[in-house]
Amino acid sequence: MKVLLLSSIPKIGQKGELITVSDGYAKNALFPKKLAVAATPGMIHDWEEKKQKEAIQKEERKEIIKKIIPEIQKHIFAFTVKTGKTSEVFTSIHQEEIQNALAQFLMAQSKLLGNEDIHLELKPIKELGDHEIQIRIGREEHIQKTYTHIQINAEK
Repeated sequence: MKVLLLSSIPKIGQKGELITVSDGYAKNALFPKKLAVAATPGMIHDWEEKKQKEAIQKEERKEIIKKIIPEIQKHIFAFTVKTGKTSEVFTSIHQEEIQNALAQFLMAQSKLLGNEDIHLELKPIKELGDHEIQIRIGREEHIQKTYTHIQINAEK
């Protein structure tokens, strides 16, 4: 019996997958726990269309990322922090702030890209000046590594 999974089930499949299972397993385990629904011909058709659209979007996203990486490398993301009289820094720039700035930049370039396409792993930056950071852009198997520049200035 073909079923559409409503939840991810270890060793069976991921949420949204269309799989074939035995009638007994579907009726006795999956349906009562609302883990899956029986796949109708219309549902199968919709699922196939959805998968095709997702594949097209993945390819579009991959091409957009290839085009946008040089722009990210050239762009300088500027942040301002409070400092004391002797330029000691009172706050730091956190990963989330940088990720939000990058997401705004990506969304301005393409509506297909967003916050979920940016992957950062860095500690808070608490020094004035220019910093080069490594970022990864993309999803799943289409992640591209690149560098961008962060500039931290003193608040005046």
